Amino acid sequence: MVDSNKRVFWHFTFKDILTILCSAAIPIALAIYTAIGSQQQKQEAEKTRQFDLEQAEKLRQQTLYDEFLNNILKLDNYGHLKERKKPWAFANAYYRAADRQWDTIRKADVLKFLKEKQLIGRNNCTNGCKTTNLDDIIRLNELNFDNVRLASQTGVLNKLDLQCISFDQISMSNGEFSFVNLNGALFEGASFNDVNLSRADFGNSNLTGAHFSNSDLSGAKITKDQINQASFDNVIMPNGEKSEITSSTATKKPITQTTTIIKTKMPTTTPSSSTSSLSTSSSTEETSWTATSIGQ
Repeated sequence: MVDSNKRVFWHFTFKDILTILCSAAIPIALAIYTAIGSQQQKQEAEKTRQFDLEQAEKLRQQTLYDEFLNNILKLDNYGHLKERKKPWAFANAYYRAADRQWDTIRKADVLKFLKEKQLIGRNNCTNGCKTTNLDDIIRLNELNFDNVRLASQTGVLNKLDLQCISFDQISMSNGEFSFVNLNGALFEGASFNDVNLSRADFGNSNLTGAHFSNSDLSGAKITKDQINQASFDNVIMPNGEKSEITSSTATKKPITQTTTIIKTKMPTTTPSSSTSSLSTSSSTEETSWTATSIGQ
């Protein structure tokens, strides 16, 4: 019977081969285990770092939000939000400084707060916002509202009240204005790209020069006059159909000009000189007036 320990492979016994393999495998296994453990530690450390960064950012955002509310409260206590303090420079300075740092969630929350406290959209909208005697204390013109979500929490039951707010020349991309009451709001020169505006109510809103592209207006309340005020590019219209490229430039009536020439003859008398003989000469002077009437 042949002893297995005496089997020879290239002058190595089977026992020698096992010894060599074990000697090489153990360090390799330890190296693999160490590498896997190190990689897992790095992943855990990265997750912890990301979590800490997120918590720090949330804390910073909340601090910015709280500081803004405190500053507005102080301005109100000191009377800086009264009508006689127009144009409310301190309030707008605080708002714009914070707006540049807020995330989209805080931007949406602050807009709701400003509306509730009548710092924006101050007109009495029960009559359709036809009287615009009260300017917004906080001005939103030319601000960026990309990725901001403004929608009613109850849908059609109670639309989010953003009536009479001035959104002149704002820019919104990949945002939302769904189930929102925008009655009497101003959107002159505003730009909307890839925005969900479904079920929004644009009653009495001014859309002069506004541009909508790649957006959803399905179910929105908007009049033909308002549609003529704005331009639409690849937009789902309130009736569910996609718009072609339309321009806000309205067709103007040609201006006709009528010119009337009125001619009259007036006698003039040349006065006589004291040193010369009296002589009277009569001449006829022709005078013309041009009356121009412009009809539209």
